[in-house]
Parts: sequence; C-alpha cells; structure tokens
Amino acid sequence: MDDKRLQNIRPKLTECLKTLNFQDIISEKRKIAIDLDNIYKHGVIDFVEFLEEFPNEGIELLEECYSDAYYAIKTEKPDIVITVKNIPEKFNLSEKKQIYTIEDVKSSTIGKLIEFEGIVVIATKIKSALKKAAYICTSCGEKKIQDIENPFEMSFEPICPKCAQNMALIEDESTYIDFQEIKVQQPLDSMDDPEEPPKYISVFLEHSPGIYCGRVRVTGIPIKNQKNKKIPIYDIYIKGIHCEIVEDKIEANLTEEDIKNIEKVGKNPNVVDILSERMIPEIKGYDIVKKAIFLQQIKGVKKGNKRADSHLLLITDPGIGKSVMLRKIAEIPGNIYGSVTTASGVGLTAAVIREKTEIGDDTWVIKPGLLVKANKGTACIDELTVNRDLQTFVLEAMESQTIHINKGGINAKLPSECAIIAACNPRWGRFDPNVSIPEQINIPAPMLSRFDLIFPIKDEADRLKDKNIAQHIINVHRSYLSKEVSENMKLDHIIVDDVLIDRDFVIKYIEYAKTKAPVISEDAENLLTEFYLNMRKGAAQITARQLEAAIRIAEAHSKAKLKDIVDEEDASEAISIITESLKEIAYDPETGQFDVDKISGVGRKDRNKMMRVYDLIKALAEKNDNDLVIIDDIIEAGKTKGIEEEQIQTSIKKLIKNGDIDEPKTGKFRII
Repeated sequence: MDDKRLQNIRPKLTECLKTLNFQDIISEKRKIAIDLDNIYKHGVIDFVEFLEEFPNEGIELLEECYSDAYYAIKTEKPDIVITVKNIPEKFNLSEKKQIYTIEDVKSSTIGKLIEFEGIVVIATKIKSALKKAAYICTSCGEKKIQDIENPFEMSFEPICPKCAQNMALIEDESTYIDFQEIKVQQPLDSMDDPEEPPKYISVFLEHSPGIYCGRVRVTGIPIKNQKNKKIPIYDIYIKGIHCEIVEDKIEANLTEEDIKNIEKVGKNPNVVDILSERMIPEIKGYDIVKKAIFLQQIKGVKKGNKRADSHLLLITDPGIGKSVMLRKIAEIPGNIYGSVTTASGVGLTAAVIREKTEIGDDTWVIKPGLLVKANKGTACIDELTVNRDLQTFVLEAMESQTIHINKGGINAKLPSECAIIAACNPRWGRFDPNVSIPEQINIPAPMLSRFDLIFPIKDEADRLKDKNIAQHIINVHRSYLSKEVSENMKLDHIIVDDVLIDRDFVIKYIEYAKTKAPVISEDAENLLTEFYLNMRKGAAQITARQLEAAIRIAEAHSKAKLKDIVDEEDASEAISIITESLKEIAYDPETGQFDVDKISGVGRKDRNKMMRVYDLIKALAEKNDNDLVIIDDIIEAGKTKGIEEEQIQTSIKKLIKNGDIDEPKTGKFRII
C-alpha cells in the first residue's frame, strides 16, 4: 500500500477509534485490545486488509492513530500498550468461512496476521523480555536503538558502526515487556481427523497477563527460526500479539436451520428421554442414569460462587459398559477422558516441572492436567477406586472448582470449572447384597458426599431384560454392516418430528440448551422446599447439599426443554432423579427413611451403636493403668447395658476403620 493511501486511512482510523474506544480513553486504560471486526464493520476496511498483510507496520499505524485520538480527547499523549484481536471473517469463492487452525500455519502464513484456537499444554512463568534496546559504545560514545520484533533476532553484543567495538546495553533507556512462552495444541473438534496425532505450536506471547491453562484464542504473526545454521530449514513459531481464554468450548456454529430444528424437537414432551438415549445408543437400558448424564452435560445456571456443574458417580458390576458410557461422553467437544489406572496426581490436576523451552535453558513450566483441561466441560474419570492416593487430588476440584499450585516460583490458581462423571467397580469385584453400597467402594467420605448423584448399577439376571440387551447388542453389530436394519434399530440416527436426530444434533442441542438461564418459579420453589422438609422430618435425614443438587438438576431439565422458567415439571423430575439415587445408597429399611450419613458408611442408627461401644471402652480404659481393654471385658460390660456381642464386634471394626480406637495387641483395644 502506497504512502498516499496510508495517509488517507489515518484520519478515518483516528475518528473510528475516537468513537469505538471512547470509554477506554476516558478511563485511561493502560492496555487496549482493539477489536478488528468492529473497525471492519465501521467501514475502515483498507486498514484491516493492510494490517493482515503487514501486521508490524499496521500495529505501528494503529498506535499512532490511537495516540492522536487520545490527544484529541484528553490533550495529552498516552502511555499504553496496543494489541489487536477478533480478525473479521472472510469469505472465499465457495462462501465458506476462512478459519485458521494450527495445521494451517505454514510457510505461506509467515509474516501475516492470523488467529486460531488451541488448548494450552505447557506454559512458562512470566518473564521480562527486552523489546527496545538502547546501546552505547564504550570507546567512542556512539548510541544505537534497536527494536526487537523477533525473539530469535536479539543481539546482546552489537558492534559499533564507527569503531567496531562491542556496545553496552543502557538499562535505563531500554524497554522491557512481560513475556511468556506457551505451547498450544489444536482442539480435536477443529481437526479433520481427530484420530491423527495432535498438532502443536509454540507461542511467544508479548504483554502476557499470565495464561496457564484452558482453551485460548491467539492472535499473532508466524515467524521462522533456523536452529541449524548449516541447513536452510526453519521451524515456525507464533509471535503472539493477543491471547484470551475462550469461555464456550462447544463450537458447533449453529445455523438458522439448526436452531429451527432444535426448537422444533424441543417442543416434544419426551425430548429429554429421546436425546439422552441417542447420546449413548450403544448401551441398552439404564434410562435414569442416561437422563442424569444428559442433564449433567447441559448444566444448571451459574450464580456467583455456586457451581452449576453436577457430579455423578457410577458404581457398576463388571461388563455393564461404564467405560463405554464415559468414552462416549468424552467425545463431546470440551470433555476429556482419563483413567486412574494410568494417571498420576499431577496428571489429574496440574504439574510444575523443569523443561527446556524453545527460548532459554531449562525453566519451570506448568502442564495442565485432566481436570484443568476439562474446564467448562466434563472430566470423565474411569476406575476411580484403583488408586486411593489420587482421590485427594480430585476433591478440591469437585468443591471449589479450582486447582492451586505453588512451586518453582509459580503461584497460580487454575480454573477447573468442570462437571465430573466418575466410574468404579465395587471393592470385591461384584456387589455383595449383604453389605451396604458405601462400604463396598474404596472412596473417602468427604469425596463421596460431593457427588450429587450416585448410581449403583448391578448385573442382575432377568430373562426378559437379558433378552432385550442381547438383541440390542446384535443390532449394534448389524447396524455397522447391514443397510437393511429397520429405522428404529439404527444406531447412528432416528427421525423425530421430521428431524434427523444423530450424535451431531445431540451436541448442537446441548450447546443451544446451555445458553438458556431459566429462573425458578414459585411453584417449583414450593415443591423443592416441601421435598426438603419432608426428607428432614424427625431428624437430619438429608442435607442442604441434596437440595442444591436438586436445584441444579431442575434447572438443567428446564434448559433441556428450552424453557425460561423452572416449573413444577422440572422440579418434580429433579426430585425423582435424586430420590432414585438415594434409594440405593442412603435408604434405611428399618426406619423407612433416607439417611445421607449412610453414604459415609456410618448411618445415624449405626453411629448411635458405635458411640455406646466407644463409651464402654473409654470407661473400662480409665480403670486400667495401661489404657488397654481386652475384648472379653468389653463383651461382659456390654451385656449389662443390653448390647449384643455381634453388635459390639461390628461396632469395634467400624471404630477402628474411623480411627477412633486401635488394636495394638490382638484382642486388646485402646482409645486414640
């Protein structure tokens, strides 16, 4: 572009910035990210085209025009940092959007302005980088100013042009910027073939605010570097101009036709049942579990520090298909699958390790783990009980939805605002009908209580049910090979209200439903309040955690039906799902009531028995010099209190498990 044309752009761009960034100028912001799409829509098209072709010169012009706009309003020159973002969408001859991905960064893009999305896999701590270097010759006093556009072109010992002596850096006259190196991976949902190895690229981010995890949108310039000076081959990196976290992970790009079909299907009274079934069509039955998982994907309504995510735990006999369920959910964009059998604690949360980066020697870097990468999505954790040591790493993410790390000079709080669906087998391989569910899983009580819903799925023989499952499995195999399978047996899709319901449609429906924010109606409030009060009659049967779980599920159900109000139907459905979950894990058949204390393995009734035995041991210990109490004395004292020997033996085992007493010698116990 010639100088005359640039001069014509300058006044137009200055006036545009006065209008679009008036509030930024008034508030005297120090860092401004100019939205290029707004400038494009404002009619300054020539500038945006020039910027894309010549980004360094374009940003320099933008800084000058912003400074002119600032001076016109404030009558002084600003001290600011200008970055750019949101490159306008272009259309090629086929009228499809031209969107860059990491695999599109090639030789043809070097030196151009591009924008793409990626997931952070490595991030260094913030460093200080030299941006404008002032040098002086120690012999003749000659000064030299050097702008450093490419981090690989830094010259720390420039030669004086007059006397050929080394020049020294003048610290006070040089300019430094916050600098961070991050490595990003191309999201699977933007890859042509998700089965291919992931694509990576390193970004050298200038003026970085400190980004350590998540899905990001990077605006930058591809640059090249020759590592081996003897071979004319170059690596490509990104000089990052702007980088921001992308909040919405599901990028389905809904069309008007998609929205029309979604709203049409949303009017079907059985839409939740239909879509929850199509989400995991490979598994037959378990409708209530599928419905809970489907609603978990839609989430409740985020309010302040109240989480909108529901956490689910599936405890299954072998062969039920829990891993199939988790892997199918992990295929939804933004969700991630991991198994505890192959994971480490930092692999679940985040690691701080020393690693050699593209610039510099070994340095401390952050590697986000599964729970951080799943931020805004769902973490699918298989075989949760295989390694109990790893469960403590999950607990913080379940409640506070953050991960704190402090190592190597890096202090960061990483977001892990994700739903968790975990699965495990009973402790002894299969369910024991004579032992309570909580006693059969190797999960500590604090973590167990954080799950909104717990579903034990038992493999019980039932001739009719087994016949249906067998036929379904056969049809699943036939559907991949035969074109003669009837419409209602097809695995990949069904037709509902003249709309094709396949997996892509279900994902688009979830995305659209998540945009809703229904408000709880008075009728729904009354129903939920009545449920809570009835469940707490006589004693604290359930806690406020179960009420909050019911609210999240009711909101998700309302969103799934595309409503703006959470009504009685939604509240009733939530209560039904919560009740179904509590039946298996917190129901006391002797009293006919729910007791959430049973989730920790010690119900209210059992706790009373344990307290009586504990008091017996404590009283006997106070009489002995060595504080040890033999079992025969405990049984004898129990008879006088009307406590049976079997009850004493059972209570002693539970007291030892809880850490209230120990058995230093066989048959001898003491208070801890």
